[in-house]
Amino acid sequence: MPIVPLNLAKSILRVDFSEDDAVLTFYLEAAEQFIARHTRRSLSTVNLVKHLRGFPSTEVTLPLPPFNSLTSVTYRDTNGDTQTLSSSNYTLETSGAVTRLRFIDDNLPDLNEDAPRVSITWSAGYATGTAPKDLQLAVCRLAGTYYMNPEAVSMLNLSTVPFGVKAVIDSYACPTVEGEGPD
Repeated sequence: MPIVPLNLAKSILRVDFSEDDAVLTFYLEAAEQFIARHTRRSLSTVNLVKHLRGFPSTEVTLPLPPFNSLTSVTYRDTNGDTQTLSSSNYTLETSGAVTRLRFIDDNLPDLNEDAPRVSITWSAGYATGTAPKDLQLAVCRLAGTYYMNPEAVSMLNLSTVPFGVKAVIDSYACPTVEGEGPD
């Protein structure tokens, strides 16, 4: 579900007819995707999985904040069966811009030698109606720019994005971590 309902966007943009609803919905979705990509945030709730070849010796960064919850950490044991790792074997640091999971080296189980695999599953993103208002307004403004002047805006070029939109999304941008996300 988009972070900005169509009826709210139409009210903000002062569109009082329904003939362009499909076009405006398309622009809202494009604006939301652009802002999510630029900020490296998930603007709506998603479930994510990160696969690793073994337990790392350092922390694992869980991208696309805001972090909601850790669903599970699973691994393939020496018999090839999938097991759930006890929460006593890791810690979560959620105080920064991105969440970090650290494995506690003591007592980590042995992994299958042929296919050592660890999977981390978590939920991230803003729940419906909880995205910051300035991000919602940035989505509306960018969609409005696409709608009113579609030739002037490139999805790849921030130089033609309205200053108010760029200022807001820059303030929410998360750092690139371990080569993930756009630069």
